[in-house]
Amino acid sequence: MNTLEQTIGGICFKSPLVIGAGPLSDRADLIRQAADCGAGAVSIKQTAWSEPRPGVRKMYARRGEYFFNPSDRRLNPRQTAELIKQVRTTTDIPLFVNILGEGTNADTWIELGQQMQEAGANALELNFACPNPPAKTAAGGYQYGASMSQDPVMAAAIISAVSKAVQIPVWVKFSGDGTDAKALCKAAEEAGAGGITAFCSPRGAFPIDIYRGGRPALADLKQCSFGGINGAAIRPASNRVVAEAAQAAPNTPIMGGGGISTFEHMVETIMYGANLTFIFTQVMLEGFGVLAKLNEQLLRFMEQNGYESIEDMRGKALRYVVPNSALDYAIGPPAKINPELCRGCGTCAKIAFCRAIEMQGRLAVIKEENCECCGLCASLCPAKAISFS
Repeated sequence: MNTLEQTIGGICFKSPLVIGAGPLSDRADLIRQAADCGAGAVSIKQTAWSEPRPGVRKMYARRGEYFFNPSDRRLNPRQTAELIKQVRTTTDIPLFVNILGEGTNADTWIELGQQMQEAGANALELNFACPNPPAKTAAGGYQYGASMSQDPVMAAAIISAVSKAVQIPVWVKFSGDGTDAKALCKAAEEAGAGGITAFCSPRGAFPIDIYRGGRPALADLKQCSFGGINGAAIRPASNRVVAEAAQAAPNTPIMGGGGISTFEHMVETIMYGANLTFIFTQVMLEGFGVLAKLNEQLLRFMEQNGYESIEDMRGKALRYVVPNSALDYAIGPPAKINPELCRGCGTCAKIAFCRAIEMQGRLAVIKEENCECCGLCASLCPAKAISFS
């Protein structure tokens, strides 16, 4: 019988969909909606040991392109403990708590983790990914959570210390932006991490209004900082980080995501090595009802393709991942166009460097002797009329 249910680290997840730490997980009513609509778990919004200044929620999105988040509210330990208490009155959905300690001070990570465990968290998620805001250090300066992703040795030391101090699973959320993801994930596994949250959310420039002198195009802001980019734009990069994590830490569960909006995206991330897939941008834009739809579509896909469990799909794509030096560059058979599917739109014939495709009336035709088998035409064809097999 096909099932979405998994047990990982002693925690039962009824769906691989996890609401990522963010604006959808800092209120009890939102977490209850996630549970009611089929989320497998929720990662509670970042709980910081110290906060240099109050967070102010600012966001911007372009559907199908990206989501920009330069600033947001954070929770303190008291607020998170109260939030867990409120949630537990109505649902038993597994709760991760995303925590940010004070730089390299392991004691602050430990104490924060112990407080969250006592409050009722099912698992911790050490935030070694967030570039904004920074954590205040004992020396009086600030250190970004993402700085932990720059040093595998430092990251491993904190993971090990927290794992030994608590009884619940300790996951770690790495940034794959400008880091050696394989080294980080290998270090995390060796340090005893209960799981790895892998994604790539680079800092990006804020959108501007070119007709108003380049001022920020965000609500009422007159100035803005660079912030994290999420949504569709980061999905390929995030899947790369998931694959590298799966290769480097084969015995450690992985939560992957970044730009997931369809069940096909979920399957891709799972086939690159994820056990769980986190989601937030699509839910923010479409509402929590999208969770039930994705679960239903994923289960139907599994039934139609002979997968009984998430584990049956996990890592399927990894067999095809090879170093660039090992690629076979032999040119295969030329492109083929199915005349019954071709709409005559001309998309393929506009490719600037291509000498193999021309339009003959309302039909695209291949000049086989000129085809370099690059594959670009097949990926662009809206009718899926081009193939290479």
